[in-house]
Amino acid sequence: MSISLDQTSIDKLSEDIIKKSLTTRWLGQHVIQYFDVVASTNTEARRLAREGAPEGTLIVADAQTKGRGRLGRSWVSPPGTGLYLSIILRPDCPADWLPKLTLTAGVAVASTIRQTGLTPQLKWPNDILIADRKVGGILTEAVFDRRRIDFAILGIGVNVNMERNELPISIRNLAGSLRLGLGEPLSRIHLIQTLLQQIEQWYESFQTGLFATILETWCEFDTTLGREVEVFLPEKRLVGVAEALGSDGTLLVRDRTDCLHSVVAGDVVYCHLKPSSDLK
Repeated sequence: MSISLDQTSIDKLSEDIIKKSLTTRWLGQHVIQYFDVVASTNTEARRLAREGAPEGTLIVADAQTKGRGRLGRSWVSPPGTGLYLSIILRPDCPADWLPKLTLTAGVAVASTIRQTGLTPQLKWPNDILIADRKVGGILTEAVFDRRRIDFAILGIGVNVNMERNELPISIRNLAGSLRLGLGEPLSRIHLIQTLLQQIEQWYESFQTGLFATILETWCEFDTTLGREVEVFLPEKRLVGVAEALGSDGTLLVRDRTDCLHSVVAGDVVYCHLKPSSDLK
């Protein structure tokens, strides 16, 4: 999947280039909206979904001016170096399955990156890491109708060919890119085509009730379980050991009083690795 340095100038995304050689059956095959620059692909996807855009509609940007992450954080999205995309999905499932969809997307992204020769890690619930440095994130948003998902927006951002000096100074010690991990640039075209294949495959597993398989695969990439973590929740701060994932994708954290908490959503900060004997 890697490309040589003198080929990077032709690694330009467009609707036609993405569709060329794309082997998905429905994802990205009918509607692709490409922007050189957009405020946020998720915002644009939400607008299109409200207008009735079909499932599988793909929004891609070469750069974002107001890229978003979870909890209102910004996602730095410079031109020519990353993948910034959103997908409109219309799953037939209850509203409380939305966290499962985020984990499903994580498996798809990690499976894609693994094909480059890198070893991706998944940090619960939505971060993609290489060697403990964040290289990507997932932002899943939805509109609900009577406790069911009307439509979901699956937003994905990946630092592909960013050099160290292109990363914001404030996160330079925490973030990375696929290029920095691999030691050479990658084709964004090939990467997005592979990613769409993986998302289609794993989303169909999600739709057909195979979340146990998705969860098992997620754990193959996991870097959260077994660690002492600090979880920031809306109403409190929880410190304990990330012990397991629940069957619904929640994070099970055992606190210092031996009480087990089921965390649906929260901001997780790693403390230090706990010896496995302490988890019993």
